[in-house]
Amino acid sequence: MKIVVEQVTNDSGVDAIMRIRHQVFERELGIKLALSGSSDNGHATYLLARAGTGEEPVGCLCVLDTSGDSELHAEYGLKFGPRARVARYTHLAVLKPYRGMNIPLALMVKAHHSVIIPLQFDYTWLLFDAERAGDSFLSRRLGFKPLPETFVSEYGCRRPLVRDERSPNARQAIRQSEEHLRMFQTHAMGAGSGRREHVVSVKLSQ
Repeated sequence: MKIVVEQVTNDSGVDAIMRIRHQVFERELGIKLALSGSSDNGHATYLLARAGTGEEPVGCLCVLDTSGDSELHAEYGLKFGPRARVARYTHLAVLKPYRGMNIPLALMVKAHHSVIIPLQFDYTWLLFDAERAGDSFLSRRLGFKPLPETFVSEYGCRRPLVRDERSPNARQAIRQSEEHLRMFQTHAMGAGSGRREHVVSVKLSQ
């Protein structure tokens, strides 16, 4: 099964994201979300993961430009310079049958190359479950640093995770994540030689 991650550029892609959000956040977790992401400067980028020959939508991620939103940053104990370019990852979701395939990692790596680098963001951040923040794939594989403070959001008790995109550690984390995805693809193809339904190829489409 091939997993393709793409940046959403049309209404059908947005509709697919809304269906995934509804299933994961509202039906599974009981969290009521706004219809779409927004930011003070109006810039939000959506990414969608599709699976199989029919390219069924199975996962999504939103990247919000929060540069200059000092009120939002202060709400979560975030401190950035007044001219810093800052982006927030939010609404990361994968449908249940497709979990365990490294789709969240593929979405984050794609976002880094298609949004964070071209738009020259200095920092990225997100909110994550307070108890699991330090052991999450975001910390272990992608180089995000959990802050000590915890906050109550619409998702429950959360801790901010922050990454300095200019640091050598951030660049190394992305390279290692790309290598992990390649190894996962190779292993899945080998292990699935007799079970094609378990073969997963993660492609970061341009």
